[in-house]
Formats: sequence, structure tokens, C-alpha cells
Amino acid sequence: MRRTLTPRSYVILGLLMDGAKHGYDLHRSELLRIWSIPMSQLYALLKRLEGRGLIHASRAAQENRPDRKVYEITEEGKRVFLDWIQRPSDKIRNIRTEFLAKLYIIRQLHLGIEKRLIEEQIRVCRDRRKVFSKPSSEDDPFERVVLAYRLSMIDATIRWLKHCKRIIG
Repeated sequence: MRRTLTPRSYVILGLLMDGAKHGYDLHRSELLRIWSIPMSQLYALLKRLEGRGLIHASRAAQENRPDRKVYEITEEGKRVFLDWIQRPSDKIRNIRTEFLAKLYIIRQLHLGIEKRLIEEQIRVCRDRRKVFSKPSSEDDPFERVVLAYRLSMIDATIRWLKHCKRIIG
């Protein structure tokens, strides 16, 4: 079975959804407010995506400079990306990066699914909260502290998501 893509790989696919770009264009994206992808890692990710058939690279001639590689998303890449962008993040810790990247790309591409994605993300958080809210047989104070932290982070995330929905929706 093929290994699933990293969130950074999906972000690169998303950046290519509105047209072909060379590596430096991708690296200059506004998404660097959320993600930090060093140039060397970016080119490694592009190579892997190309190897999986999700993007295609071609050479573009430049005057007085070496040819530049230009990357374009393939139909399979579009399919894979559109499947990912519509799903909420399954882990609360990924909301700060993956979920925000999804919102950014959704707005850049005018997909119009921000509100639905936020609602789905709230549902995932509430489901996660139910898992942690089940009574525990642990009387260990440290376990109670960890549980209280997890619940407070989930509650804060839900409040923030509702705030996002008011602003965006």
C-alpha cells in the first residue's frame, strides 16, 4: 500500500491548483505564515510528488540563465488534493497548521466550502471531547491533570472554530 501524503505535500498540491509554478514561486507563497518549508525540503517534496504522478515537471528556458523547472498538478493530483481539502483534521494538534492551510487554500481557490469544513471540524472536536470525557478509573493526580489539559484544549479549539465560522461564514 502506498504511504499517504504528508500535510506539506497536500499544501504543495493546493498551491499548484491555480496554475503551474516553479519552486521559488511556491516557496514565496503566503502560506509560509503557517508553514515553514525550507527550499531543500520543498524540492524533495516536489520530486516525491512527481514520482507518484501527482505533479508533472517541465523545463522552461530563461534568457542568460539555466532552464527552470516548472511544476503542474496532474488530474490524479487534483483528485487527491480535492479529497484531502474537504476532510477535517483528525487530530486536534493539526488544526493550527493543517486546518489553517486548508482554509487558506479554500479561500484562494474560491471553493466555497469553508463553512462546511469548519462545521465538520467542530464535529470532530466534539467527538474527540466525548472520548476524553468518559469516566476514568484512574485516581492518579497526574492523569487527571493531563485529562484536564486535553479537555481545555479541545474546548478552546471549539470556541476558536465557532469564532472562525462567525468571521468567515
